[in-house]
Amino acid sequence: MFQLGPAPGKRFWARHRWKVLLSLGVAGAGYAAYRLYDAHRSQLVRVEQRQLEERAADELVKNQLQAHFENVQRISDTTTLPFAMHYLRSRIVEELDISHLTEKLLQGKGESGVLTTKEKYDTWEKIKIMSFTRTVSSMWAMTLLSLYVRVQVTILGRHLYLDFARGTDGSQLQAESDTLGRNGHKDFLATADYLATYGINTLIMQMEHAATEILKEKQLKDLMSMDQVLQTVLQIFDQFMSLCEDKSWINYLVPENANRYAQLLAVSGSGFDDSSLLMDVRKLDQLMTETRIVLASDDFRNVMDMSLRKIADVVIEDLGAQLGAAVPPSGLPLAKLLARVAQLSSPLLEEPSKNKHIQIIRSMPEVELFYTFLYANMPPQT
Repeated sequence: MFQLGPAPGKRFWARHRWKVLLSLGVAGAGYAAYRLYDAHRSQLVRVEQRQLEERAADELVKNQLQAHFENVQRISDTTTLPFAMHYLRSRIVEELDISHLTEKLLQGKGESGVLTTKEKYDTWEKIKIMSFTRTVSSMWAMTLLSLYVRVQVTILGRHLYLDFARGTDGSQLQAESDTLGRNGHKDFLATADYLATYGINTLIMQMEHAATEILKEKQLKDLMSMDQVLQTVLQIFDQFMSLCEDKSWINYLVPENANRYAQLLAVSGSGFDDSSLLMDVRKLDQLMTETRIVLASDDFRNVMDMSLRKIADVVIEDLGAQLGAAVPPSGLPLAKLLARVAQLSSPLLEEPSKNKHIQIIRSMPEVELFYTFLYANMPPQT
């Protein structure tokens, strides 16, 4: 009997089923890969969009942060430091005025018998002490005030950055950049006036003690070269710092107690003690405490010493240039130098925009490096 073979369709399937299955598998895998790719691409688009939105938000906050910091810097440069320097100049001129002593000598010179020999000697000694005290006090106060205000701005900048990094203050930065009244910032900047208002008398008294100690062996007739004048100034600085036990000189610059200082601000600002006028005293106290830690550090002391030495060098160089050929190699009698020494305080206390000494301090590489580390939240070791 004739036997039929498999149907054509079955024969085709038998011969090609692995090819068909493989093709279907490849097609299925391709479709699955496409779906996976499409889902992945959609996810990437969403992630990129979210990242763009986050970057835009971060950029907005960073711009607000920068605007706030620049506002703090601008207020410090155009208002805080100039006003503090102006007040400081008036206080030093007032407290260390020697015009009445020179007038007394002139009067005694014109009228015989007005002054005894001892009175003339004592008057000259006072002029000697006060001339050096006035100029060295001006050097110290100008230098420390300039460094202190920069510490203030740097600490505020670091706080703003940390607030931004924690995401706690970003929404308030724009408002703060307009008012500068939140978080005790305004009150903190106002402490730049503390030296001229409350610390200057003690500073002058200590500097006068130091000058008296160093100058007691120097006679009015002694010849002094410019280098000897410079060494005398530096010795007075060293003696002054030795008198400031436990870094008490910091108290000339920074209030010890934020509550008491805030009360002083309220009284001086309104004429009466109104606690409603006080800002965030806790924040003010935190900022002041951090400032005192910075000022007490060895790194700040090094920067302070280098700055004072640099300013002393520049001031005495200017004195030598003013005297010119009038100074013989052996020097001039100390008595002839005193008027010039006293006059050196004036350019030291000029307003910041015209004060070359402040610009010299700011441009010192050691000073810039110190503030860079401070801003980077790397406080010096105490």
